[in-house]
Amino acid sequence: MKTALKIITALFGLFWLVFGLNNFLHFFSIPEPSQAGTDFMQALENTGYVLPLVYGVQVIAGLMLLIRRFVPLALLLLAPIVANILLYDLFLNPSGLVIGCVIGVLYVAVLFDHKHKFIPLLKP
Repeated sequence: MKTALKIITALFGLFWLVFGLNNFLHFFSIPEPSQAGTDFMQALENTGYVLPLVYGVQVIAGLMLLIRRFVPLALLLLAPIVANILLYDLFLNPSGLVIGCVIGVLYVAVLFDHKHKFIPLLKP
């Protein structure tokens, strides 16, 4: 089980690293979202800082997961991004919901593997 979770963590890190870098380098295209999804992403892009910040966090957290260093910090950094991906797919781009759910399940699997690091955060 531990080996499987290490592989899942590495693949999850590789996912974030590749997709984070893709947003800067554009080495592959991503399917077009719905019109509402496009409008939302355009609004974020128009701010000039939100998306580069998110993409940078994806790259850094992906590296952390891939090399298995500071994994709890990487999970904390990715939590709002994963939540937004799920909510974005649920409300603005339902055709991408399967991918969002896969990301959510992988996140929970890696989080479960490191739950002992997060339990103290939940104590009063």
